[in-house]
Amino acid sequence: MTEEVKEKPEKTQVEGFIRDDKVLILSEEGIDEFYRSSFIGSIEKDEKGSDILYLDPIEVLLLSERNRILLWKDNDREGELYDFEDLLTHFTKYDERLWHKYIIYMDLRKRGYVVRPGYGEGIDFRVFKRGANFEEDAAKFLIYPVFEGDPIELKDLDKISRVALSSRKDLIVATVDRQSKPIYYSVNKFEILNKKEVESEREH
Repeated sequence: MTEEVKEKPEKTQVEGFIRDDKVLILSEEGIDEFYRSSFIGSIEKDEKGSDILYLDPIEVLLLSERNRILLWKDNDREGELYDFEDLLTHFTKYDERLWHKYIIYMDLRKRGYVVRPGYGEGIDFRVFKRGANFEEDAAKFLIYPVFEGDPIELKDLDKISRVALSSRKDLIVATVDRQSKPIYYSVNKFEILNKKEVESEREH
């Protein structure tokens, strides 16, 4: 007797609303699916105290690629739905490096890491160990993307290295090669010596 194989149900598609460089999810189902289950997005309260889920562009692209989100142009249900390329074009107006950031973000998510927004100042992502709860656990890695044609300044690397060191996190410099593959470099400690310090070291 052949055992019947049950088909897995398709995952829910959630409706969202575009507001400039963010997407809003209002439904409780969407908040459960994305935020509470997958750690995607950030929760804010509206004037009535209800939860609203805000998605960053890279998160929207990930959900679009996975066919999990429905977004209409001009937020008009009678109009045309955005596809992945449409969304990439729309959000790139706000961040010209979005595609390369997305490659890194998508790769980290596929590896099973929890990825959250960074601190700014070039640190685009905080990465938690697999299975971590970002609301309770500390991030393990800080991701600093560097792209072709936009070299990193030594003073910036020094500053970010100190931030990572003081927060007891591992600094990772991430880039994307010409085949659109992410590459990661671990930076344990980086420190710039000024001219006088260098000369002093040479004398000793």
